Amino acid sequence: MKANTKLGEMHERLIDFHLRNPRELIGNVLLMWVEDPLKPRDEHGRLRVNPILLVLAIVVALGFGIFLVFSMVQS
Repeated sequence: MKANTKLGEMHERLIDFHLRNPRELIGNVLLMWVEDPLKPRDEHGRLRVNPILLVLAIVVALGFGIFLVFSMVQS
């Protein structure tokens, strides 16, 4: 039962942390992670995506596409 007590205490601490720090909501943290670190907004106020994440997503999509093509050729 000690593990359940610790789990409950951790849950309470997490809720307390999120209530005290409204800026640390998960959506805001993800948005800050995806934004371009040098210039997060353009002149029109629109979101600029981090170029490294964009290149990484393109490489992963390309790799997945190549995998699908070669696995379809095999069958």
